[in-house]
Amino acid sequence: MARMCRAEVFDPNDVAVAHVFSRTVRRCFLMEDDLISGKSFAHRKRWIEEYWQPFAAKIASI
Repeated sequence: MARMCRAEVFDPNDVAVAHVFSRTVRRCFLMEDDLISGKSFAHRKRWIEEYWQPFAAKIASI
């Protein structure tokens, strides 16, 4: 059975809390230190927070 569309799962009139994964496909890290390569991707957290700020402000004003 196919997964339902998000439009069918979430009511657009309700406030929803979303979870962002810290790891993506092929064990690539999104916002943390990659223990295998030793690289830090912590700077991406700031990018994501800045991207979501306008959306959070809009929800807060409702």
